[in-house]
Amino acid sequence: MQMAQMILSKGKSVSEAIEGGLSILGVGKESVTIEVIQQEAKGLFRIKPAVVKLTVNSGAAAKEQDPLPSVETIESLIENIDVESNIAERKMKNDPEYSSFVNPDLDGKAWVKDGKIHSQPCDLMYPTISVGKGVTLFKNKEKINGTTVVSREDRFDIQVMEDKSETKWNVTIDKSKVHAILHIEPGRIIHRKVKDLMPDVHIELQVEEHYVIQNDLGYKDILEKLESLNITQGLNHQEIMSAVNTKETADFVIASGVKPQKGKNGFLQIVADVKGKDNGPAVRPDGTIDFREMKFFPTINQGQVIGIIVPPVPGIPGRTVTHELIPAKEVYPILIQPGKGIALIENSTKIVATETGRPIIEKNGNLTKVSILQKLIHTGDVDMSTGNIRFKGDIDIFGNVQENMHVEADGHVMIAKNTNLATVISKSSIVIHQNSISSFLSSGHNNYLLSELMHTLDLIQIQVEKFLLSIEQLLKEPAFKLTDYQQKGLHPLIKLLSEIKFRNLPNLITQYIEFCEREKQMLQSEFLNLAEQLRLSFLSSVPNQWHTSEQLKQLYKTIHELMNKNRSYNDEDCSIDLKYALNSSIYCSGNVTIKGQGCYNTKIHSGGELRVNGVLRGGEVYARLGAYIKESGSEGGIMTHIAVPIDKKIKIESAREGTIIQFGNIKKRLNEHIKNMEASLDSNGRIIY
Repeated sequence: MQMAQMILSKGKSVSEAIEGGLSILGVGKESVTIEVIQQEAKGLFRIKPAVVKLTVNSGAAAKEQDPLPSVETIESLIENIDVESNIAERKMKNDPEYSSFVNPDLDGKAWVKDGKIHSQPCDLMYPTISVGKGVTLFKNKEKINGTTVVSREDRFDIQVMEDKSETKWNVTIDKSKVHAILHIEPGRIIHRKVKDLMPDVHIELQVEEHYVIQNDLGYKDILEKLESLNITQGLNHQEIMSAVNTKETADFVIASGVKPQKGKNGFLQIVADVKGKDNGPAVRPDGTIDFREMKFFPTINQGQVIGIIVPPVPGIPGRTVTHELIPAKEVYPILIQPGKGIALIENSTKIVATETGRPIIEKNGNLTKVSILQKLIHTGDVDMSTGNIRFKGDIDIFGNVQENMHVEADGHVMIAKNTNLATVISKSSIVIHQNSISSFLSSGHNNYLLSELMHTLDLIQIQVEKFLLSIEQLLKEPAFKLTDYQQKGLHPLIKLLSEIKFRNLPNLITQYIEFCEREKQMLQSEFLNLAEQLRLSFLSSVPNQWHTSEQLKQLYKTIHELMNKNRSYNDEDCSIDLKYALNSSIYCSGNVTIKGQGCYNTKIHSGGELRVNGVLRGGEVYARLGAYIKESGSEGGIMTHIAVPIDKKIKIESAREGTIIQFGNIKKRLNEHIKNMEASLDSNGRIIY
């Protein structure tokens, strides 16, 4: 009677042990009796495998078994056995049974050496192999996916793929057409092999990759490409060779044309002193001051050369890499407009003064106007005995300007001493070397209104431009396309943008409208009309005809044209400098500087920066470009009001109680002493310092 077939099988789990045993027996699960010998378990230092006993039921179709040999056959086999040859052959074939006999520690394990799978299954343990990325595994000539059990009869074949990428390259010409640039990405060959793996009950086949850079680009290939692009100018053979030999992705400038050389526009070379210096009064040995030695503004004498007109120098054309001509940028001569007291001589190459006075040079683009402004020098006080002084040029006064007297000049005004209850008006600058007591000072008063409007409009123009771009972008979004803007216009969208993204724009427009209303008697109608258009476009609570893209674009165009039209005013020379001010009113389209003790109960409007090197106590001041004050307010809390536009700063070294700081329409009163304060407005419209 033949014994029933039985096998012990190991695995990481009971189910894996069963599957491995069934695979070896070649029967289904229903054809065996299963007995669990040992459950899998994880110990502290090792993993305990599951062991099952599978017994084939009688009558089940198991693998074909060889019949038991007869005694005679066994004896014959023993006599003819060749042990040495058998050992050599089994070594060569890596016979698992022989390996098990020689090295029992490899029982139930598989490993990889030199690209081949070795294994040593045993009765109680069959190793398993899973296939990793990049590996193709054949078991007994059948492709394996996932995990497979290794038995003694199995033969394995491993395949790995090698990849190759070709060299990529192209030649482009830059925008200026002066450079031909070769971009290259060398190809590469990826060699792969299966990693050697140490013996284990389960192994996963993995590959190792080795990259070999392969640049297939040839020198001849590049020359042919350049020829096809008609690139014949300035070939750089060294760069071409570098591209051929490179092992990295890179760009090479393989041909270069010639850039055009810039010329020079004509210009006016000033050869006379047209700016001058303030050296201060000279002190005599006895301690008195010699005001005659003071140099405040430059003076040109009759017949003196002011400047030389230098003609333009044309540029030199260049060449593209395709040998096309690149013209140099055009140059222009300077245009001189001679004004009062000026003559052009020697074929209009030199500018000469025909009168004595101060040179005035006004530049507007390529046009330069040169004129002479005469100077009036008054050595004593301006009082009832002299009468008021009004002059078309500069005025130098080496005394005081007394009570109820007027001094007016189209040019600079210099006063060596004080002004007392007086009025001083200049279209340019005012310098008072002593004090202003209860006086009215105005420098560039006709310009300061325009200067103030131009500053505010400049900020509005920037915001409106961004506003229009935001509307265009939003209207392209599907969510906004669903809204019926043809009926309601852009009013809802304008309101949302003003509240969320452009919170400062309504404040700027309100500031502009209030300024126009306050100064409407002095302003042209075009400024007032723009104020109304801005109100209807951005501040109206109900939809109107201005709430369309076309009308908003027209509004932006109006702002732009109005600003260009009125930028011709020149406030560079408009400034007021004095030592001390008390109970005075000061208006200036440029900078105001109080150099000495400070100012008290004074009203100041500065179209530029306001700088008080001493104390600012009482009164109201406004500075379009920011205020810089050493000390403000007082220990007694005297109200001192300092205002600037919303985008400027207020800096105070010592800000005492009673100081009010204001940015646009937003103000704050200080209730404590603050040192080294730098205040401004944040993006949410809050004062921070």
